[in-house]
Formats: sequence, C-alpha cells, structure tokens
Amino acid sequence: MLRFIAGRGAQMALSLWAALTVIFIAVTQLPGDPVRALFGFKPPPPEIYAAVRAQFHLDEPLWQQYLLYLRSVLTGDLGNSYPLNPRGTATVGAAVTDTLASTIPVSAVLLAGALLVQIAVGILAGALSASKRARVTGPAVYAVALLLVSTPVLVAAYTLRTVFGSELRWLPVSGIFAGAESYVLPILALSALATGYVILLTRSEVQETLAAPYIQAAHGRGLAPALILRKHALRPSLIPVVAFITGNIGQLFVGLIIVEGIFDLPGVGGAIFQSIANQDRSLLVGLVTVVMVVVIVANAVSDVVVAAIDPRVRLA
Repeated sequence: MLRFIAGRGAQMALSLWAALTVIFIAVTQLPGDPVRALFGFKPPPPEIYAAVRAQFHLDEPLWQQYLLYLRSVLTGDLGNSYPLNPRGTATVGAAVTDTLASTIPVSAVLLAGALLVQIAVGILAGALSASKRARVTGPAVYAVALLLVSTPVLVAAYTLRTVFGSELRWLPVSGIFAGAESYVLPILALSALATGYVILLTRSEVQETLAAPYIQAAHGRGLAPALILRKHALRPSLIPVVAFITGNIGQLFVGLIIVEGIFDLPGVGGAIFQSIANQDRSLLVGLVTVVMVVVIVANAVSDVVVAAIDPRVRLA
C-alpha cells in the first residue's frame, strides 16, 4: 500500500506541475492589457503605467514570469491583486491569500455539503432502489434520478430560489446572513445534478453485483438480504462511485460559480468571475491555481481510497 501511495504521490506532483504550467500559459494569453484596463477609457500616464507593470513583473520576459509564478506557488505567496486605484491612493491591491481566506470558507461549506448529499442521498437511494424488494420505490427513485441528471445547475438554482425562497419564503435567497439556512438552497442546487448521476451509477453497479454467483451463494447460505446488500454487494460497487464523486469535484467548481452568483454568496466562484471581469490576472491566477490543486489532490486521494476498498487496484 505504501508503494502504491508513493506512486500516486509522484503522479500527483507531475500533474500539479503540468496544471500550473497550463494555467500560467492560458491566463497570460488572455486578450487585452490588464494594466491598461485599470484606467478605463482614459489613457494612463506613462510613468504610472510603467510603474504598475514593473510592480507585477509584466515588463519581464515570459519565462521569467513563469519562474516567479512557480516560486510564489511553492512558497505560498500568490502576490496581490492589481491596484484598486492606480492613480494614487492604492499602490497595490489586496493580497490574493487574503481574498482566498475570506472566500474559501463559504465555498468549502458548499462543496462539503454537496459531497455529503451525493454520498448520503445518492449512494443510499441508489443501493436501496437496486434491491429486489424495492418494487415500488425503485422505479420512483430511478425517475427522480433521471429528472436530476436532466436539470442543469443553472435551472436547479433558479427553480429552488424561486419556489422555496421567493414564493414559499421558507429559506433565504441571498447572502450568508441567515447562518446555516443560507447554505441549504445553494447546496441542493449544486449537488442536484451530480446526485442524480450517483444514484444511477450506484443502482447499476449494485444490480450487477447482486447478480454475481457469490451473491447467489450468500443467499443459499441463508444470509439476510439486508446483510448481503450492505456487506457483500455495496462495497465492490462503490469503486466506480467513489471515482466519479472525486473526479466530479472539478465540475462542482464550475457549478460553484453559477450557484454563488445566483445566491449572491461571497465565495471563490464569485471571486473568479469578478477577477475575469476586471482582468485581474494576478488574482485570477491565484484563485485558479488553488482550485486546480484541490481538484488534483482530491483525485489522488480518491485513488488511494479506491485502492483501500479494492486490493486488486493496488496490486495491479
């Protein structure tokens, strides 16, 4: 197992380097001059324009900017946002790490809640609907899962916001001022699509496993159906489910931008959208870097979890 973890660790480090390189190239090739955009329609004074470019190393060759970027990531110093007022009162924007510190808790709650819903609701509903005893609830769960996978995050968010927030007024529709209640609708909107896929995947895998010969042998030994489902059928069926849940974290970040925008939440998704609108390359690179690191680490952890569930994976 330790050898397997070491191998996945090396692959993760290589993936991180490749992802950081792609992020840097993609962001630096965005159209427009980010420093020029700070001044709106009025051309900036040449001395201030040059000073801002020098401050953010934009006057250096691209390869030097790349090395500075890698060094900043390794040291945890992601730099500062572009100046809020380049004409005098603010010579430098807020630190990217400060922006992350203020936005990550909100997004972390949404992501953790969405993953919890996928695991608790998706796996449980999928496993129970696959049982032969679920003759009535099984088709109903299947129909609900099909509805969920057919509903984009944008539609789910607006529907939940309109029905349960604006019409019924059961839950708040914007901000985080209401505490835990503020996160209920965003979490449901963010997790709806993925939960439908988890239900369908779990249902299919459990049904296939229940038809295996060793399951029939367990029935022949007189074991209780609930015990067979929980102990003998569910564990091997979870391998592709765990891989999907962790591999889908990147897609959750995409949905995060939509959900945080609709429910007006001050999270990482909203900050990414704002940095793109403001052409704040420094902030955008820092935010996207953190997102990519989280996604790659989560996928590496999923490989380890799958190997712990199924010894055949690490032996292969």
